[in-house]
Amino acid sequence: MQLDLNHLIGALSNTIDLVGVDELYHGKRVAYMADCCAASLNLNDDERLLLFRAGLLHDCGVSSTKVHKQLVDELDWNGSDLHCRLGAERLRLFAPLAPLSDIIRYHHTRWPELQDIPLPARTRRYANLIFLLDRVDALAGLHPSANHLVAKESILRTLNSLGESYFDPELVEILMLVSANDAFWLGMEPVHIEGFMATHSTAGNPSPIDLDGHDLLHVASLFGQIVDAKSRYTAEHSRGVASLSRFLAEHSGLAPATCDRIEAAGLLHDLGKLQVPDIILDFDGQLDQDGLFAMRHHSYVTYQILRRIKGFEDIARWAADHHEKLDGSGYPFRRTASELDIESRIIIIADIFQAMAQDRPYRSSQPVNTIVDLLRRGAESGQLDAELVSLVCAMPEACYSVAVGEG
Repeated sequence: MQLDLNHLIGALSNTIDLVGVDELYHGKRVAYMADCCAASLNLNDDERLLLFRAGLLHDCGVSSTKVHKQLVDELDWNGSDLHCRLGAERLRLFAPLAPLSDIIRYHHTRWPELQDIPLPARTRRYANLIFLLDRVDALAGLHPSANHLVAKESILRTLNSLGESYFDPELVEILMLVSANDAFWLGMEPVHIEGFMATHSTAGNPSPIDLDGHDLLHVASLFGQIVDAKSRYTAEHSRGVASLSRFLAEHSGLAPATCDRIEAAGLLHDLGKLQVPDIILDFDGQLDQDGLFAMRHHSYVTYQILRRIKGFEDIARWAADHHEKLDGSGYPFRRTASELDIESRIIIIADIFQAMAQDRPYRSSQPVNTIVDLLRRGAESGQLDAELVSLVCAMPEACYSVAVGEG
């Protein structure tokens, strides 16, 4: 299949934004500032695009709202290097994004320390520039005013005081030059950032990449790793749903290419949970109505992210359908049997099965006979596909092993 790399990067950026819950656009503001500085540095189009993408994806190693809060509320902290290492590892595994990996790896490394690391001079400079701009946005978040222009003088004073102990003096000088224009700061307001992203040069210049089934699963895993790192209770859930979905698809006689896409949808189905606060995901008890509604947002958010990737239309729908029911009682779209194809029906059942087989904060993992009984009742009530439930009932132990990663 063919995808547009720009669409993919945009979706990944939107996924990272979800981690902040209410604090959106951090990566996009850093990308915007990077593009402004790249223009002042007279970089060519390829280098400018590289910096822009690094700004968008620099926090792809972050999954918890706690770490994200540190990113935007603290100038520096012990352990800041961890998300850099995770982000670099994730990007390095996908060839089209691998050139960003070293920039991401060192984007919280201070300038004097960077001099002792064997890196190309360009990588050192770009990593430090992303660090500098990342901290501009963090300092803006620390300021009492939400207006970047109001915070301008305070931010620049702090950066000057840090001097060479954090940043390349030449890059600080470039920032001072670029930021002298009020438009630089006004451009970071949400409405203008959205406009910048919509009209940026990458939006109008397709960047197609060809993916085989193996590559598709690499892409899905990149997203899935971010979701699975969100909470100890979401860890491995996406992988379990993906594996069981593929297992059921193969035993239903679906084509190998379709099985690849179903597996990818399983890996991606819980992207929207990144926007759910950690305290709700890890809550040990019965959620109140607000908590339940916060949880119920996630499948719709998953759809909104994935549908923007041209070529992912089916995957987006299958992933978003995982809480639908054949009788129309599910969410978020209340689809009915006529609207739910076999791929969606498979993921619905795989999600229920894996969730029951997994430890959750409010209960321990359930035995296979309890899961099978639940699925049977779902089929009898007209909520679940009876033929697929019969398939599970014919090989429950095998399904259990696949769902928990033993098969």
